[in-house]
Amino acid sequence: MIIPLSDEYRIRGTKHCWQLEKVVKRKGQREWQPRSYHSTFGDAVGAACRREIRLHPARTLTDALQAVDKIVTRYNKLLDDALESRRAA
Repeated sequence: MIIPLSDEYRIRGTKHCWQLEKVVKRKGQREWQPRSYHSTFGDAVGAACRREIRLHPARTLTDALQAVDKIVTRYNKLLDDALESRRAA
């Protein structure tokens, strides 16, 4: 299973774990490289969410709180959609 998070990041399920992957260019080709490994899908989503919050360019508390709300809402929807598709399968 591959869940795109953005043009730059995705979560990919493997036989043994969930990987948070980032796209890099190597010899002119796009290639996905693992950045972290997680035992559950929820852990992988949480790591991606926390990473995005840490790197957000907010400069004020108000901007930071709005960014956190927006990011967390998007990742919660991602988890809900993944659970729905799993139930439907």
